[in-house]
Amino acid sequence: MRITEVEADNTADRLMALAQFAVGRAEDTSAKMQMPVQAFIKRAQSMGIDIDPDTLQSLVGQPPLNGIFNPMEPDATELTFKGNDQAGPVTMPVNQAQDIVAAAAQSALKKNRDI
Repeated sequence: MRITEVEADNTADRLMALAQFAVGRAEDTSAKMQMPVQAFIKRAQSMGIDIDPDTLQSLVGQPPLNGIFNPMEPDATELTFKGNDQAGPVTMPVNQAQDIVAAAAQSALKKNRDI
């Protein structure tokens, strides 16, 4: 095995980890299942991955990233994740929200503040 093959595998693993993190974050925050291309590239570059929009587009069409992202159009500005396209706020009953706010207020009142 050549060192370039090891590096390529490592790059693919790191891109997969970044993609899975982005998907998980979108699901956790009930955000849209998409991410700006430039933001993804910037995060990948901060991880030491040398990537540009053209390379990203070709990688999104190949395994393993094609299992996470929808196909990317040339000059696309957004990466869209596969999966639940229906993102939005999580609904909560009003009484549960009131209970949470009341508990937080009580907790804040009990804290000793030296201001």
